[in-house]
Amino acid sequence: MAQDLPVLPVGWTDFEELRQKNAVYVDKTMYFPKVIEKGKFVFCARPRRFGKSLTLSAFDAFCSGRADLFRGLAVEKDMLSPDFIPRPVIRLNMLDVENSGNKEILAEKILDCLGRNADRHNILLRGADYSNAFSCLIYDIRKESGKKVVLLIDEYDAPVINLSAKEKSAYDAKLLADTRDAIGSFYTAIKARADDIEFAFITGIIKFSGMGVFSKLNNLVDISLDSEFAAFMGYTKQELKSNFSYFIGNTARKLRLSEKRLLKQIRDYYDGFSFDGKKKLYNPFSILSFFNLSKFRKYWMLSGSDGLIKKFLRDAALTVDQFEGMVVYDDFASNPGDIQITSPQGFLYQAGYLTLRYRSGDSFCLEYPNLEVRQAISSLFLSNLILSWDKGGESGEKLGKLLAARDVPGMVELFWCLYSEICYDDHAEADREPKPESFERDVSDAFDFDLSVDELQRRAWDLAGKIKRKIGEGFYRSVLHAALWAAGAKVTPEKHEFLGRPDLEVVCGDLTYVIELKMADDARSGSEAAWAGMSQIRKQKYGRASGTPVRVSIAIGRNERNIVACLFAIDGREMCVSPVMPE
Repeated sequence: MAQDLPVLPVGWTDFEELRQKNAVYVDKTMYFPKVIEKGKFVFCARPRRFGKSLTLSAFDAFCSGRADLFRGLAVEKDMLSPDFIPRPVIRLNMLDVENSGNKEILAEKILDCLGRNADRHNILLRGADYSNAFSCLIYDIRKESGKKVVLLIDEYDAPVINLSAKEKSAYDAKLLADTRDAIGSFYTAIKARADDIEFAFITGIIKFSGMGVFSKLNNLVDISLDSEFAAFMGYTKQELKSNFSYFIGNTARKLRLSEKRLLKQIRDYYDGFSFDGKKKLYNPFSILSFFNLSKFRKYWMLSGSDGLIKKFLRDAALTVDQFEGMVVYDDFASNPGDIQITSPQGFLYQAGYLTLRYRSGDSFCLEYPNLEVRQAISSLFLSNLILSWDKGGESGEKLGKLLAARDVPGMVELFWCLYSEICYDDHAEADREPKPESFERDVSDAFDFDLSVDELQRRAWDLAGKIKRKIGEGFYRSVLHAALWAAGAKVTPEKHEFLGRPDLEVVCGDLTYVIELKMADDARSGSEAAWAGMSQIRKQKYGRASGTPVRVSIAIGRNERNIVACLFAIDGREMCVSPVMPE
């Protein structure tokens, strides 16, 4: 009986192997004819580990006429039609040419990829260089077979993405420029041999100009945001239930959960990707990995290098809480520009860390897809600031246990340790003090009457002080926000309530926390600031809709650059945490 169960193909990218070994395959073949009908050259961007390589492997088998591999699948009837014409296929995976240390190695790797395709079609690879060899390969296969060629290019951007993730240096900058030029010249063969190509399908993680493809193929059809193909890769809710019914039941028994509760947790962790603002999709790799181990983990993050995202967060001084709910126009994704100048929200969307929500006219709302991605990006943000923050998630798990136990003193101790490990430069950025002189004109322009010099300076100093306090508070709040997300909690910053907006509302299981941060000049004024925060929570009735939340007021000392006082209330009983923290 067990031998008849389908195999979970975690990380498999070979369609033939998957079909021959009775592995789970969520049928997406109904999209193949539709993609071909879209145009001669078609492009689709999807995040990593979203099924692109398996899709192109299946596309290869389809175009090659391997009808034996498609029994019972949606496209089988198309392949059995007398009008169906198998085509010779050239399939290139540009992951095979990444990590090239110089132009010579890059050329060797490209020629090796072309050579494998030549061997597949019993063609002798010829040409003066790799670009010319690519052109000759297309021409020779067309001539030998008498049929136009189908061209499939997977992860077209891999060589450039890998180099862009490296630290800046003169060598890396030159190598990056050389690689972009080399890849661009390689892709010129596609346009040069357009008459010998029946259809070309190109996939990648990010659509950026300067890669050679988009500048050379001005008739390229981009289906990345096309609602018709929104579910082309990834699993819908119905596909999850119908293809994984055995694994859902088996995992529910292992975890001692009802199937309904299990499906809700799976949805929270791995659902939520959307490429049209409507249809929501599960990450395929995460789903397969989850059912394989029956454990909730950050499979998507741990499956590959996030160096480019981590570097981007650091170089652009981004926080994790500044994008959620942001309104953007659809051209931010369809025309993001060059990788060096694209907007942060466009970059993070293309990389899969942000996704689209409801659409209004020509605009979308951005959001993080799910808990797994929130934890992933929070860990990357924190690891830029805090050396001891681990990618594996132990720090987040510890904080999650403290949240579940309502152990506020333990939480505050952990927060104190996090702040204490932030390096001087990052603290200095948060503590930067605006110069009052820079606000004198703003203050003067804000009033219709003349101000005395003393009054103008007083107001300018007051404005500078308020901005300084706000800058610091935002920095420290972002660190808490990221840590709580990494712990698996649902965090809402400045949630609009009927009497105000608490700094953070935190939901962990059945528990709700309301957290208010206040800046104090030093430890001596910390208690006063913490009392002011707790008074604000009570007066504004923050968290009232949640019954009786755990109320926490934290004071940050600007001189100490850390927590100097904390008040909290559990079940209406107020307590304080000593500002004396571990050395």
